[in-house]
Amino acid sequence: MAGYLSLHSVSCNLVIKWTPNQIMNGSSNDSSVVEKLFPSWDLAMNVSIEDIVYLHCHQSDQGGKMVLVGHDGVQMPPMIFPRGGHLLAFLACLESGLDPVGRLDPPLENEPGIGKIFPKTRLRKILQTETEEPENDDTVDYVFRVLINCNRPDSIRKS
Repeated sequence: MAGYLSLHSVSCNLVIKWTPNQIMNGSSNDSSVVEKLFPSWDLAMNVSIEDIVYLHCHQSDQGGKMVLVGHDGVQMPPMIFPRGGHLLAFLACLESGLDPVGRLDPPLENEPGIGKIFPKTRLRKILQTETEEPENDDTVDYVFRVLINCNRPDSIRKS
């Protein structure tokens, strides 16, 4: 389902928001339209980057996919990016937004004359057994750990 992905800086935190296009485009006072759109609100996503420990990224010529993995190990539904470097652009924005209190590990690399690129280290290429059909897709998988160093006092003392 197509939607609007955004990154918001809130105090010492980043929030990833995704809203289905049906909600973004819905501008009607007709209650039947609102009732039809209401299930789409269940699909909207609002995730604090502090709740994410890993980003699993799958990049191919067809586009990219990103799966957010929380501290509890729960994976969120994949976000699918169209071809054309959109996944890399989002990761570059996320990396910039994390600075100076956090970072991606490994960091994106900066190629002179090109800009941000995926790190040279690949997580894995899926190995195929003799019985499996060879994949024509040159998908490369990356895993980024989200490291945040934001110091927050547990309590505020009044003098």
